Amino acid sequence: MTEALGLYFHIPFCKTRCDYCGFYSVGRTPDSRFVEALSAEMQRRAKNFAHRPCDTVYLGGGTPSALSAEQLTVLFREIRANFSVTPDAEITMEMNPSDMSEAYLDHALSLGINRLSVGVQSRDDWLLRHIGRRHTGKEAERAVKRAYRAGFHNISIDLMYELPHQSPSDFRKSLLWAVHLPIQHISVYSLILEEGTHFSQMADRGLLARPTEEESWRMYQDMCRVLPHYGLERYEISSFARKGYRSKHNQKYWDLSDYLGMGPGASSRIGHTRFTNVPGVRRYERKLLLGNLPDTETEALSPQDEREEYCFLALRRKEGIDLSDFRNRYGKGISFWYGEKIDFLKEKKLLKEDRGRLFLTYRGAALGNYVFEQFIPD
Repeated sequence: MTEALGLYFHIPFCKTRCDYCGFYSVGRTPDSRFVEALSAEMQRRAKNFAHRPCDTVYLGGGTPSALSAEQLTVLFREIRANFSVTPDAEITMEMNPSDMSEAYLDHALSLGINRLSVGVQSRDDWLLRHIGRRHTGKEAERAVKRAYRAGFHNISIDLMYELPHQSPSDFRKSLLWAVHLPIQHISVYSLILEEGTHFSQMADRGLLARPTEEESWRMYQDMCRVLPHYGLERYEISSFARKGYRSKHNQKYWDLSDYLGMGPGASSRIGHTRFTNVPGVRRYERKLLLGNLPDTETEALSPQDEREEYCFLALRRKEGIDLSDFRNRYGKGISFWYGEKIDFLKEKKLLKEDRGRLFLTYRGAALGNYVFEQFIPD
């Protein structure tokens, strides 16, 4: 049986750039040249994947909802013309609350989009302004409810914690507000200072007021307690879902399945190779409209690379590492390569082994990055 492929499309346009965001984006509106170039990339890439069913499609960014209704129509016409999208495919589109008009949502639904990921981040208007978001908490709430009424019954939202000037009380209020929205999934991210972002520059100058370690720990504990209490199970370090609503596309990243990324800055993993389109919208458009593929950076994954990725991606998930699957993939048990590190992490009560699986403890999940680093040689 042919393994199903995931499709990812990077739409790198934002009306304003958030102070924390490290993803590739440009501050303008997409035009017809971009959609034409993305269509050309699909046509060229699809030749190698005609035999592969595609069971997930994900439009990320940037802000995919920066596309007009007409541009979205062209994009989905080309997706279905070039790839074999299965009838039950999970088709996700990231949206900004400010773009979610009734007409736009109805149009997206008519194109087969069946899952939304909405960039909410917080219900606190002051915090939203100070991280560069264009919406208010009330506008986000109305947008999510409008989407649900339109027929989107698989909605995910993003929340953030450890933001500058954010208190544990602020974050708890956002959590309690979020769980009463008509959503099935929440991704909760701590603020990471990505190089080149405004927040990173402020931090370098000592101007970023981050929560204390104690405050951050209280936020983390609230996340772990409040969301499961309201039926949102933690199935991955940053991801919580109601039963049956785990993100199928994101799970492809975590279980090392194949996915094909298109658009400037988009990454792919096919077999033992990872390749990434070089960022730069105009460069991307020029290459494709002249009949060429975009410039890419390619990395051949060694067996060691794959073992490391398998370990820290599997440990991100609730189920952890399936020890028999690891042995089947790599020929020897996990202790052959990482025995001392695993024993050390068990002693520190960061890892636990049970019923043929190795997984993070509650404390281990809180210190996830430290645990993952142990699987990467010095």
